[in-house]
Amino acid sequence: MNEVDLQLHKSSMEKGGYGLNDDRFERLKQWHGVLFQIASASHYLSQLKDRGSTPDILKDTYADLSLFSSFILQYSKSYTSSGKGQVVLDAKKVFAAGSNALTAHERILKIRHKYVAHNDNSNLILANLGVKEMNDRFVIKHFLTLAIPLGELDDFKLALDATYAYAVISLNKQLDKLGEKLGKIVLLNEV
Repeated sequence: MNEVDLQLHKSSMEKGGYGLNDDRFERLKQWHGVLFQIASASHYLSQLKDRGSTPDILKDTYADLSLFSSFILQYSKSYTSSGKGQVVLDAKKVFAAGSNALTAHERILKIRHKYVAHNDNSNLILANLGVKEMNDRFVIKHFLTLAIPLGELDDFKLALDATYAYAVISLNKQLDKLGEKLGKIVLLNEV
């Protein structure tokens, strides 16, 4: 971020009467990433669900793939390695064993690992090379079929909701501990 953008960011916070980066609240900063990732994942999933099943038009396919990939990546960031001082959620603590939400969570991470973040074999993409032989030449054409699992989006929402609920409970525990330590109630002011 350049200095102009940074100054604009800081000045808007200061105008609201907020002090910046108070060390007493350092532990709460760990949750910024998780909360942003959950909110972003929710946005992308909602956008994809609202689009529904789109006609077989390439630009719609790219838009759907973009929303789907963004959902998968943002959701997965909360559960995969992160930067120094950032929270990484433990699925064993978030999900009840054998729950539909856990199954959906595992599917999301599998899609991330095999398709969205890496080029592994996946049942979500079928690539074929078509060859047409003519008298004087061969004509090669690439055929690509994407299979965005629209039928699984409601299950993915279960995993997202469980992640959100866990994050809220965990953050509230942090707020309560801080309140006890500081002798005042600590509240989040929603954006």
